[in-house]
Amino acid sequence: MRIPKELFNLQRVVDNPLFEGFALEKGPSVLGREDIDEDLINDFDAKNHELDWKPALLVNVWKCPKVLGRVRPFNDFPCLNMTEPTFSKRACKILKDFLEPNGELLPLQSDIGEYYFYNITSVVRDALDMKESVYQLWREAPSTALEIDYFSLYEERLKVPPIFRFAEYPQGAIVTDEFVKRVRDYGLNGFEFQKIWPLPRGENWRMQHKKTMKAVETDQKELKQNTLVIILPFAGKKPDAAEKKQFKKLEDELDAQFVVQSLNQTYFGSYEGHDLVGSEYRMFLSCPDVDSLVRKLLPWLEGFEWSTKVHVMKRYSNLHDKDAEEKLVELKRKL
Repeated sequence: MRIPKELFNLQRVVDNPLFEGFALEKGPSVLGREDIDEDLINDFDAKNHELDWKPALLVNVWKCPKVLGRVRPFNDFPCLNMTEPTFSKRACKILKDFLEPNGELLPLQSDIGEYYFYNITSVVRDALDMKESVYQLWREAPSTALEIDYFSLYEERLKVPPIFRFAEYPQGAIVTDEFVKRVRDYGLNGFEFQKIWPLPRGENWRMQHKKTMKAVETDQKELKQNTLVIILPFAGKKPDAAEKKQFKKLEDELDAQFVVQSLNQTYFGSYEGHDLVGSEYRMFLSCPDVDSLVRKLLPWLEGFEWSTKVHVMKRYSNLHDKDAEEKLVELKRKL
């Protein structure tokens, strides 16, 4: 271990459809908790807010749960349930000497590739200067923090592993400059690093990161600047069993249209989900350019099976813009 020059909060890339994450399929807890989702929360045992909490160990009871999600094969850090660290096989190999001594790499069942949930077990205690830090506690001190806005650290106590959690801030996955350099040197994808230390006295690390990410956020919004809506009326007032089965098949086919194997490939759009509106399914797609997306999907739109007339609407704005310009797509379909 070494005293780092910088520390970062680790999270996955957010608000970018190229880096979607995994969700965990529902299942029973292996630790006697309410469900398996609670098993993943490294700081679950800290919810009584005592500073001497210890992370639960999972390796001897792990049952390799199934994960769901439209994770691209180049995404090395999709995370589980938005925040829980999850690494690709490639990332595990490159970061092996950092990860294995400081946590448990636990396999997941995935149709996309080989991925591992990472249970961080290294906890650093007494390195935070709570007198100089800016924070909110769960309850009257001593207590773990609900949030820490500014980290003041005792540098002489800061000989830390490359990835760890602070005892006072159990929900944060913290990494060193050494970890960040390794990820960048090897071109691993899907990681976002938010610098937490050192910063000017009293400066909120989230606000500082938001400033540096402003231009990136603008670029990411452009990936979702248009919308395509596919409208599938039911034969009756509600979808019957055959229509439900066919709709699931269409979702799988649509997802397959957007498989991107490399960041160098053209990004056409992403399936965001569906809604039941009256007596029809409505499928919503976000995209940079709705005309290009329609040209790509047109053979599929005109060829898939559905028992009633299909309507497709181009919207020249984002999904939530009520005043968006709209244009109906003319399809040559056979019923």
